Amino acid sequence: MTRREEPWVCSVCGANAAHWSSAPIEMGFREGPYWVDGFTYEHCDACGESVLEARQLDAIQSAGVALARADLGRLGSPEVHQLRHDLGLTQAELEAQLGVGSGTVGRWERGTVLQGATADRLMRILWAHPELLAETGLVAREGRGPYKKR
Repeated sequence: MTRREEPWVCSVCGANAAHWSSAPIEMGFREGPYWVDGFTYEHCDACGESVLEARQLDAIQSAGVALARADLGRLGSPEVHQLRHDLGLTQAELEAQLGVGSGTVGRWERGTVLQGATADRLMRILWAHPELLAETGLVAREGRGPYKKR
């Protein structure tokens, strides 16, 4: 794709003020904002809107999460993955242990979501003391469905 140097018409407001920008992109988290560098995107000086390419979104999100994790001292994606494997748990089992929603651990491991401080502390405690893992008590583990008599 050829990048133009002169301003062009903004697809949002129609002003002839759109241009390429490499300014840091603000990522907002509960813990505060973080600014991600290294991406070029379309920006309009008239309306202030920025237009990102769809293929950039995952990389920008992952970069923001990585910055926040490093700044806050939280476990990184490889560490969450290693912790789960060291404990011998599936993603669903770790989610049950932590009391988080379905798919959450996968998003942490892919680096698309920043885990909360409480979940991070719980994971660190479980990693250091695997004997604290609670028994799930699932009936399916005993080889019978929930409606079969004992």
